Order: sequence, then C-alpha cells, then structure tokens
Amino acid sequence: MNQTIELSSASEFMTQHVVSVFDTMLSLRATVSTKAGLPLSAERVTGTAGFGGDNVNGLLYLHLSAATAARLASAMLRMPSEEIPENEINDVVGEVTNMLIGGLKSWLTNCGAPCAMSTPAIIRGTCYTIETSSDVKSGVSVFESEAGIVAVEIHIRLE
Repeated sequence: MNQTIELSSASEFMTQHVVSVFDTMLSLRATVSTKAGLPLSAERVTGTAGFGGDNVNGLLYLHLSAATAARLASAMLRMPSEEIPENEINDVVGEVTNMLIGGLKSWLTNCGAPCAMSTPAIIRGTCYTIETSSDVKSGVSVFESEAGIVAVEIHIRLE
C-alpha cells in the first residue's frame, strides 16, 4: 500500500466527503456533531454498502431517522417529503450511500488498497444494532444537517 490506512484516516476522509456530498448533491449543509451515537428514533432507515479487495474489506452504514430520510429525499427530488413514497425514499438513501461508498472506494484505491464496492441495500426497523467481529475496526461519525441528524459508520478490516 502506498500509505498506511488507519480507521482514523478513513474517518477523517469520510468527514470531509459527507460534507461535500451533502453540499453538492443535496444542497444541504452538514457539520460534524458533538452529539455521540446513532440517531435511534422509533423508525430508522440505514443504507449500507460493502467494499472489498486484496488488502482491505468492510462496510459503510448511513443511519437516519425515517423523518430525516424523507427530508433528504425531499432535498434531492425537490418535492415535499409527504408526497414521496417509501420506495423512493429508500432509493435516495441508497443513492447517497452509493456516493459515500464510491468516495471511500476511490480514497482506498488512491492509498494503494484497490477494491470493489457492492450495490447499496436498505435496512428499516425500530431497534437494531450493527455488531462486528473482533478483527474489524469500526467508528461512527455523527453529523447535523438541515435535514436532521445523520450518522456514518465505517467497519474496516485490513489484510
């Protein structure tokens, strides 16, 4: 690998990337939050996508409350959130997840750990947690946006 990849450097990249994606693709301001943890509302929407290569593999999760997900869809589609069906909200969360994982994949490749990425998937539910095995490093960054609280969780294992 061209440079050492650490969870902290991946998290630092993702912090800048989340802010950029929200600004460019959603016309929303996002800033790092001092609040800890995931947005655990009555209903949560999580976009997830994986990445893998010879030297690295992992997953990215984009956690949002259902209301925040609807507001993101409203920003992207330029429609009132109450008019957007759930399947289109899922599509928007999947697309934002795809933009985030695409940036991470490019960053990893530039660091000397080429990898491929999976198609995003959506998880919806009221009470779930993501757990990893002991050899996987993970971190969560929380952001405040004009749409609501957003958390980006990265799980990464270096070979």
